[in-house]
Amino acid sequence: MSNTLKTHLHFLWAALLKQQQMGAIMPSQRFLVNRMIAPVPQDYRGRVIELGAGSGALTLRLAARCPQARILVCEINRSLAQVNRSNLAAAGVDSGRVEVVADSAETVLAQLCRKASDKPDFIISGIPLGKSRRRPDSGHH
Repeated sequence: MSNTLKTHLHFLWAALLKQQQMGAIMPSQRFLVNRMIAPVPQDYRGRVIELGAGSGALTLRLAARCPQARILVCEINRSLAQVNRSNLAAAGVDSGRVEVVADSAETVLAQLCRKASDKPDFIISGIPLGKSRRRPDSGHH
């Protein structure tokens, strides 16, 4: 079985098991990924944050397009975060330059805000804009 097929099946399985964490049942396709990363200059040397990375379709393209950027990748699904790390390693991407964190975007961004010296110029989000769940204490009726 090809690595691409394994990744797609893993993504689909994760989407079925954790429906509230996932916005899609397949990784983003190349044309969408290219449009999402287009604003980041190829010679960019700063920090890029990717939220909701899934299995890493965008992560791999961004790392290839911007070889000098430092990329912090956030994926709440631990299984998909591990697939992303494996895909990056298989592609020869330096884990020191691209860090995959298995945690919520809220937690990662809160930690990042405490580090004023490492603010990103670009935040790319694969987090879906689906229906949100209101917290019971939100005060809305």
